[in-house]
Amino acid sequence: MRFRVWAVIAVLASAGVTGAPASAEPEAGLRWGPCPEEARATAAECAEVSVPLHYSDPGGARIPLTISRIAAAGPARGVLFGNPGGPGGDALGFWTQLNQRVPQLRAAQFDQVAVQPRGLRWSQPLDCSSPLDGLPLTFQLTCDSHHPGYARTITTENMARDLDQVRLALGVERVSFLGVSWGTYLGAVYATLFPQHTDKLVLDSNVDPDRRWAEQFAQIPAGVSRRLAEFTEWAATQDGSYGLGDTSAAVRDQWNRQVAAQGGGMDAPTLAATTFAAYSRNSWPYLAQGMREYRDDPSRTRFLDFLAKPALAAHATSGWTRDAVECNEDGRVDGLALLHSLATLGGTDPYVQQESLLRTGAACLGWPGTTVRIRVDGSALAVRPLLVQSHHDPATQASGAVALAAATGGTVLWVDGGDHAQFGRRNPTVDDTVLEYLRSGTVAHTTAPEPPLITPSPPAEVPAGR
Repeated sequence: MRFRVWAVIAVLASAGVTGAPASAEPEAGLRWGPCPEEARATAAECAEVSVPLHYSDPGGARIPLTISRIAAAGPARGVLFGNPGGPGGDALGFWTQLNQRVPQLRAAQFDQVAVQPRGLRWSQPLDCSSPLDGLPLTFQLTCDSHHPGYARTITTENMARDLDQVRLALGVERVSFLGVSWGTYLGAVYATLFPQHTDKLVLDSNVDPDRRWAEQFAQIPAGVSRRLAEFTEWAATQDGSYGLGDTSAAVRDQWNRQVAAQGGGMDAPTLAATTFAAYSRNSWPYLAQGMREYRDDPSRTRFLDFLAKPALAAHATSGWTRDAVECNEDGRVDGLALLHSLATLGGTDPYVQQESLLRTGAACLGWPGTTVRIRVDGSALAVRPLLVQSHHDPATQASGAVALAAATGGTVLWVDGGDHAQFGRRNPTVDDTVLEYLRSGTVAHTTAPEPPLITPSPPAEVPAGR
């Protein structure tokens, strides 16, 4: 996965981009059918929508995007678009999975639509495969060798314009939007470009719209490290269940010994599992049990592997798309910082090493930025956005919510704790606030407690089906 460690999960503009045509007729006869099996969109139907390859040439070449839809159970009050984040997150199964966690969402009576972003599988997939994959200087060349110029169109602005093409294809005047993580920026860009077509906007775990991607990604290791400290404090209170130590320092010492025994790199099972567990407190019992089993028998890594699996199983197009977005919208490499980072590799704290390397923008060596990021502006919106944000989110820091709320004029629902992605965590205050906002446009609460920890502690089995 090229030069950069997976930061979560999580994910080339056309020259002289201009607006799409102001109006268009709905596409006749969208052909709805089963979604791709791997999309995990079992409750949805899928169709293809054709969009311009270059918005500077709307009458020129076009590409197909796959969209999914779960129709409202009764008369629909509107269309609700959704995006799970990234950049580079598969979107087609977004609503199927969210409805499982928030069953009452169906009662909100929206047609739920997800657009698979360009560059990902099922939507004109980007192909940057090469025997030299992993070397930053070859990335742009290998992308262009498969489809010249296509990678330069992989930008947040173009993806937002793609959303509006889907709106036109569906024949609706306004859409609402629920975006998570990078999806908050995508939604904010859409609302900036098309405020007259934007209804309600829910932005969950927010990206700072003015922060460079290299800096945004670089802040994740420090956020994960802070969550590790919170995990060790929790695990110390559970010493009777896991035996990792009755103080935070003792648990951290056990963690350090395991990571060192596993080679110390970012692929070390305990460290990789910790990176994933940082995003959700419900993963902490799995991490603690995994550490306990590994301590007793280093061949037993079932819980650690379970936590690391999502990143390892990511489709190749996810990484290529994420890198293309970053490099097109930043494309700046700090050479001196890169030399310093490389010279200090092998230090004692892997998170400090990762942060140092990510901040340099090294993934974009040889790839100059090709677009200017849209400056988010929500002043023309008819309904003020709702932003949802935990105080200690490791992936999208609280400062991002402050900045995005200022740019959009939105209201923040602050949630205790540090989970990433708040809607659908069985937190009644959060879920009810989002649902009421979608119904009425009003924000009932601006603070919420931490979501409950619902995982059995200690867990007996690895969950199936993920």
